[in-house]
Amino acid sequence: MMPANTHWDQKRSIAKYDSIGIDAPVALPELKDSADSGFSAPDFLTLHSGLIVSGEYIDADFKKKLETTRASEEGVLELGFSVPIAKGGSGFGSCAPVTSDGYFLTASHVISHEESYVLYATSNSSKTYIDYAPVRVVYRNEAADFAIVKAEVRTPRYLRYRRETLTTDSTLFAGGWMHEKGGGLYLESQPIQGQAGYSKVITTLPMIKGDSGSPLIDQKGRLCGVLSTMRLGVIVKMKPKSTAVMLEPSKIEALIRSDRAKH
Repeated sequence: MMPANTHWDQKRSIAKYDSIGIDAPVALPELKDSADSGFSAPDFLTLHSGLIVSGEYIDADFKKKLETTRASEEGVLELGFSVPIAKGGSGFGSCAPVTSDGYFLTASHVISHEESYVLYATSNSSKTYIDYAPVRVVYRNEAADFAIVKAEVRTPRYLRYRRETLTTDSTLFAGGWMHEKGGGLYLESQPIQGQAGYSKVITTLPMIKGDSGSPLIDQKGRLCGVLSTMRLGVIVKMKPKSTAVMLEPSKIEALIRSDRAKH
């Protein structure tokens, strides 16, 4: 297990997102002597997301590729999260960190394998790297395609919930996909029939394999749901679209509190 994040400068920089949003500049420890203009929405999502992969990928070759680099002159952040996709495999998806101690939201179908791991980009006093640990399922609802999982990793970069109602002029972002103008539009929300507290959030963002479980965020970096593969059976002006799933934040928080008390 790699060391937990204890870098106070990084933790202080996270607070900037609360007031500035996804364009807030963040100083990674390895860039302390470099000028950095700030992170784009894809960079924000990379640093505030996790990857869930089947245990079959956690071999010596995979571990060697868990490296993180930043080409600051190009403004590009590259993480070794694409290894399972490059191998043409299955049993992987994304997840959204929602606490500082390793609780994540994801789509239920992402954790269909018996053994899965969470990968998460973190930092120590000198570098940014990818930490990883086995997944423990805290809660899952297959009908809603929603789950809460726990991994023994520190997650100082985590997402706060959006508690206000989305409006049709809301621009949203999701892991893996960016539109030409940087985001997609919110279309509507629908309750999930027979699933109290759950809603579908429908947007014009597309999805590809591996995006399931990715956080859907607004322009202030607040979590609005996790991407799901649920289909609606309608075409909205032939635009690409995706559906995210969200449980009421108060219920998520209660489930996490209950799990902490047991463990």
